[in-house]
Parts: sequence; C-alpha cells; structure tokens
Amino acid sequence: MKYRSKTVISAAFILTLGISGSFLASCSEGDKSSSKPQPTETAETGAKTEPFEAEGMRFSAVSGFYDEEFYLDITADDGCTVYYTLDGSVPSVESQRFTQPVLISDRSAEKNVISAHKDIAQPANFVKYDLPDSPVEKATVVRAIAVDGSGSQSRVVSCTYFVGFREKADYYDDVKTISLITEESSLFDYENGIYTIGKTYDDWLESDEYDPETPDWFLPANYTQKGREWEREAFVQFFEGGQLTCSQNVGIRIHGGASRSYTQKSLNIYARKDYGAPKLVYDLFSGNVVSQHGNAPVTEFDSFMLRNCGNDAMYTRFRDKLIQSLVSDRQFLTQGMEPCILFINGEYWGHYEITEKLDAAFVKAHYGVPKKDVCIIKKDLLEEGSEEVFAEWEELRKWINETDFSDDAAYKKLCEFVDMQGFMDYISTELYIDNCDWGAPNSAMWRVQTIDKSNPYADGKWRFILFDTEYSTGIYHEALADNDSLSNLMEEDCFITDLFKAAMKNEGFKQSFMDTFEDISNNNFNDERVENEIDRISETYHDMVTDTYDRFWRISFGGSAGEYSYDEAVGELRSFFSERRKYITDYVQKYSKE
Repeated sequence: MKYRSKTVISAAFILTLGISGSFLASCSEGDKSSSKPQPTETAETGAKTEPFEAEGMRFSAVSGFYDEEFYLDITADDGCTVYYTLDGSVPSVESQRFTQPVLISDRSAEKNVISAHKDIAQPANFVKYDLPDSPVEKATVVRAIAVDGSGSQSRVVSCTYFVGFREKADYYDDVKTISLITEESSLFDYENGIYTIGKTYDDWLESDEYDPETPDWFLPANYTQKGREWEREAFVQFFEGGQLTCSQNVGIRIHGGASRSYTQKSLNIYARKDYGAPKLVYDLFSGNVVSQHGNAPVTEFDSFMLRNCGNDAMYTRFRDKLIQSLVSDRQFLTQGMEPCILFINGEYWGHYEITEKLDAAFVKAHYGVPKKDVCIIKKDLLEEGSEEVFAEWEELRKWINETDFSDDAAYKKLCEFVDMQGFMDYISTELYIDNCDWGAPNSAMWRVQTIDKSNPYADGKWRFILFDTEYSTGIYHEALADNDSLSNLMEEDCFITDLFKAAMKNEGFKQSFMDTFEDISNNNFNDERVENEIDRISETYHDMVTDTYDRFWRISFGGSAGEYSYDEAVGELRSFFSERRKYITDYVQKYSKE
C-alpha cells in the first residue's frame, strides 16, 4: 500500500479553525469565492498539493504526507499580513513575515532541537549517553497568523508536513501518526517546563526534605508535578494512511508514576472548552473500542493518554495491550489501546500507545452513566466522586472484615454491594499474570452515586477496572511463572485482599471462583490463543519498538543490541505464558482447600 500524494482536510480541522467575527469583518476586502480549492502542482517540484482556507488565509497545501518536496504558499486578504514560525512556537507580529513560498522538504538531516535536551530524566548524568547520536526523523511544522491593518490577529493555523516518509518505515502507513505542537518552553523551560528536571529538583536539593537515599525514579522534578497548574496548551493532529483525519487544540500533562523519570514520558491529552472544544470527537481506536451500553464504537473523549508503555517501555512495549485484549470479554472494564507514532514539534518521539484514560468520562462512555454520578476508588483512595460515597465504601470494607460470609444470607447481602462475578473475573486475571504492581498499588473500582433502575450498570454495585498490568508476565525477571501471586496478595493490606479472604469463606463463592479461574485459564489464556496473539503483535510492533529503543535508549537497549533486546523481551513473555498455568493452578487449588 502506498501513500496518496495528496491529502484532504477533515471537518473537525475546519471547525477547530473557526474565524472570529471581528477578524473576518476586518479582512473583508479579499476574494470571497466559495468554490472548492482544487489540487495544484507546484512549478518548482511537480508535487501535487491540495489547498485550503482558514482564518482568512489561503494555504497551498494541507497537512499530510507527501512523496516529494514542494513550495508552500500562504496568502491573505488585501490589507492583511501573514506571520509564521517553523519551530512550533505561536507566531506574533515579531515573527517572520511571509513574503515568498517556503520550501517544504524532508528535514530529517537537520540538527536536532528539542531531541537534544539532556535535563529530562534521572539519573541526569547518564541521559546524554542515550540521546540520539544523529539527527532524528523530522517533519515540518508551520504555524501562521494573519494580521489586519488595525493590528487585529487571527487565531493560529498549525500544519505539519511529512516529506518522503513512505521510504522510511512501513509503520507510517500502518498505524496512526500524531503531530503534537507546543511552545518549546512549555516542555523544557527551567521553571515551568513540564518535561524537564528543572527548578523543582534544585529547590528540593536545598530543602529540608532532601533525602540522598531517594531512588532515581522518585526524585522530585518538574516532570513529577501534577494538577492543572502543570498543564500546557498544545495542538494535536492525527494522520492515517498519510492523510490528516483530525486536528484540535488541547492541554497536555505528564502522566505516570516511576516512568515519569524516563526520557520518553507518557502524556495526558485533554480536550477543554477553554482550548476551543470540550471533547475530542474522533475514533481513536479504529472502531475497536465498543461501549457496553449501546454497543457502538466510542468516538468522544474528554481526555486520553499517549502512554510510553510504563514498566514495559524498554521491553516488549505491548504487554499491557496483550493482557487487556485477551480478557476484554470478561465482566470488568478494560482500557482500549492502539499504537501510534508521535512527533513533537516535528521531531520523532517514537512509539506510543493511545490509551483510554481511567476517569469518570471513561466509565460514562462504556456504561452510559452520567459522568458527574461516577465514583472511582483507585489505590484505595478516592479518585473521583463524593466524599459521602467514599465513606460508604470505607464502611463496606469495615463490614466485610467483620462479617462471616460462610452464612449464605450474609454473602447474598454482599452481592448487593459488589459485582462478585466481575470480581472473580478480575482477581483471576491479576493472579494469572502475576501482576507485581497490583493490590494496594494498582487497583480500581467504580460505582454510580445514584441508582438508576433503567440502566443495569447503575445499580449501585462496585465494579472493577483493569489497568497497568505490564509489571507482570516475566518482566524484570521478577514476575516469574512459578511465583505464588495468591500468597503475595494475601499479605497485602487492601480492599481487594480483604474482600477475597472474606468471600472465600463462602462455599458458593469458592466454587464459583474456582470455575471462573479455570475458565479464564483455559480460554482467555489458552496456549494457542496467547501464542498466536504474541506472534501477531510482536511482528506488527517490531520496527516501531526497535526504532524507539534507538531514539531513547540507544546505549542500553538500542543500536546493534536492539534486535537482541526485543527478541529477548518477547521470549521472556512467551516463556511465562508457556509455563504459568501449571504453577498458578496448583497455588489456587491448594489455597481453596485450606
């Protein structure tokens, strides 16, 4: 399959770039032709381009993938001047004035700019060794404004042009490509940049809280900061098969726990009315994420993640995706994921997983319950919802610990508060994969705050959410096939452990749990099914992953060691699944007889 040499602008892009009334009126002297712009061929290069209009400006080419270089022309109505930038910054009247067409070519041989930043990870003195030792692949980012004679400015129009990428890697045609555009200072400014070590770390060194024993991945830094104060405005564009499919102004934050200390960091992306649109209306997951309530693809998002694959970032990079997809039919909520290639300000930022964000909007999208009526408990703490419902959850936990569920009447009462079949599905999955970052660290559940009898998911029961499963299945030589994950769980101080211990006193639950575990073991984690999925995904991800090793972990995992690193990581995953069933089945059966 080859890229098409022209692209089309999406309706979402046009809506995003709406024109303010005041500016439209002040630039009313120009051509008002409403005929559709036709593809043109630049005299200098012969490349076919498709023009478009936005914010009172006419661009000779829309964002997209092009086989050949071309000249971009930007014109405006009489009396208006165009100013532009090529570095991702927001243009102003101090920026370059557009006076002649700009050559749009493959910039990949140019010197790295944002990819050259060293103060982005811990341990800081080692980052320079893993930075790219040669120029990374680059697209051209053009941002433009029109200014009329009275000084009124249009909103910014942002475009991304990829030239010659069809020759670079097959994955540019196979997966979504995302262009994220923002001020360089938003990411790397010493005081306020969200991607850098920055002032936060230096302040900590001088504070009473300084502790030299703090692990690298928990060292305070700008990138460890959370909340709206550490959100920055950006512009995001999506490309599929070389064509622009969606564009929108958004907010971005750093996401994650220990993986914030990696050179490649996860990002939360937020649609907000403040940025122009309260939702991203776009099929992020190519029709593969379907709502349980309504049985239709989920295509509206308040937010989503661009995830660096967490603990698996330097290994297979698909563990979480594999596990969640294998159990997506069970009675708990899983996160949709889809691979993409990210560029930031035109520079290659590697493979990411587009991932559903665990929040109230996520629950609403899948179960049709009002977002404002969702309560989420994550890591045994209130994540979203009311303090009153959280207090009810705490009382429920206390009641569970004080109640003898060998009494069927008591167990029947428990089933009114908790989706026990979903719990059995959930705990069976986590035990099977030996998730070493589960229990107290990474558990999540939700319920509605107001019962709605018309919606079976709004019955007031606590239901479970699977997330962050990648610290499992052989990783780090810790999550081993012969690990007794059940005994480890029994030592945890958390709601999940309390509930399981108490429920296992009921013979009906015990038998149902054993049946559920056997079903998940023999069907969801069926040897042939797992092996086929690993074969399929590992082949698809191979080039994306090894190229991402080279981009962010050149010395540690990339370069000449890249192929070996990937094969070893996939091999450890295969080995875990090939051996796991016999061990975990014995542990579960032994515990059930105690």
